[in-house]
This record gives sequence, structure tokens and C-alpha cells, in this order.
Amino acid sequence: SPIQAACIPHLLAGSDLLGEAQTGTGKTAAFALPLLERLDAGNRQPQILVLTPTRELAIQVAEAFQRYAKYLRDFHVLPLYGGQSMIVQLRQLQRGAQVIVGTPGRVMDHLERGSLKLDGLQALVLDEADEMLRMGFIDDVEWILDHTPATRQTALFSATMPEPIRRVARKHLRDPQEVKIKAATTTVATIRQRYWPVRGVHKLDALTRILEVEEEFDAAIIFVRTKTATTELADKLEARGYSVAALNGDMNQALRERVIEQLKSGSLDIVVATDVAARGIDVARVSHVINYDIPYDTE
Repeated sequence: SPIQAACIPHLLAGSDLLGEAQTGTGKTAAFALPLLERLDAGNRQPQILVLTPTRELAIQVAEAFQRYAKYLRDFHVLPLYGGQSMIVQLRQLQRGAQVIVGTPGRVMDHLERGSLKLDGLQALVLDEADEMLRMGFIDDVEWILDHTPATRQTALFSATMPEPIRRVARKHLRDPQEVKIKAATTTVATIRQRYWPVRGVHKLDALTRILEVEEEFDAAIIFVRTKTATTELADKLEARGYSVAALNGDMNQALRERVIEQLKSGSLDIVVATDVAARGIDVARVSHVINYDIPYDTE
């Protein structure tokens, strides 16, 4: 993809990188592949650290590293995020992992405890930096940057470049190469889009009416902003007679996979999800996508 073509040579050459690119552009491979290329697989200590805003993204990036490193012997990647048992993480850290993917808070915890040592760190990636800024993590990110070797290679990726992110880049990146990938059109031409202005208190009634009058309706994904909203809305729709389930990052992987299977097989018609949890879902019978809450960003 364009971002891979632009980033891989710079990262292979050891340069710092400032990348402006949306989610879904193939960004993970753009940094994971060149960094893996320069990894010393015989050395079990952390050499690559990737910071992500959410646990879902941390898991996704860790899984991608695992896939790309399929043929590297004795390769280990470890996701570190809040909400997962500290004991499990401490045990895995003792065993050693060359790649650590984590959320800022939990990575900070381990650095302060001394359970995560970054003396041998070669590369650090800040993924979706603007998201980390919006979620209030940017001070933690700066703290982590200050506690890593000055010799490390740094790559910062962000969909937008607000001033606080530029400031972090100026302070922590050395003479970075800049890569900017313009987003293509955000919607596929075959999708018909409509919007309905409605007051907040009437949203549920409006949604119920849309579901009642849409003749071509087979299955739908309904997007909401928060994890709690997924279960709340799913319960309300179920009470109105729909076969519906919630899909969010608090559910374990097995449960999430079961929901998708049910949607594919037709035993479920509606999934109420957060955009992060629904990444990469491919279900042929989905005829409708409804943004119950307006998404944070256009992508």
C-alpha cells in the first residue's frame, strides 16, 4: 500500500519517521516489517516497543507482529494493557519478549516496577498518537519516551497532526523523514448514504422506525461510541423483539468470535458495536450500517 512503499525504506535505513496516515491504510505492516527485519531474534530482551491508545489496538498490532514473524525462530511478542492480570504479565515479561505492544498506562506501571527493562530498546513506535492525545495519555507517552535509550529509532503515526503532537515529534524525533498519505474517498461508491436529524431523546424511536420500514433489511451493524452503550442499546432492541448482540472490547475473543459467527449464520440479525471492536469484520449479509452515534472521525 502507499504508506508501506513510503515508510519501509526509511525505517530499514534506521531513520526516524513522522507519518500522517489514517487507520486501515496498512500502517501496521509499514512499521512492523522493517523493524522485524532488523531484530536480533537470538536476544530475548525487548528491542521494539509499540504504544497504542487502546487495548483492542494493542492486541491487533501484537497479532500482526505474530503473523509477520511466523518464520522467525524463538520470536515472542507481548501485549501489555490494563484490565489484564498483572501476575500473568509479570510471568511473561520474565520469560522475555523481543516486541512489546502496550497502552501507555500499563507500560508505565511496568517501567516503574522495574519489570520492563528497555536498556536494549532499538525502536519505538507511537501508533495513533492523536488518539492518545484525545484520551489524555500524552503526558504518559512523554514520560515513557524520557525513560528509553536516546539512541533508539522512533516512528510516530497520527491521522491528524495537532500542535501537541508536533511538539512531541520536535522534542523526541531526530531529523525525521515525513510521510503523508492522503486518504482516498472515505466511502465506497456502491453505498447509499442517508442521514436523519433527530433529537437525542428520540433516537431510539427513530432507530426502531428505520428498522421497521427498511424493506431490504437482512442484517445490520449499529455503531455507538462507548462500550456501555453497546449493551444498553442491544438490551433495548432485544426488548423490541430483535435478535441482537453487543460487540465490544470488554468481551473476550471467543465471545466476540461467536457473535460474528452467529451474524454470519443468521441466528443474529443485529450487532451493536464500537468501531474499534468491529474492525475488520467481513459478513456478506450485512445490508445496513447505522451510526447511532456520530463517529469520532470520518474514516
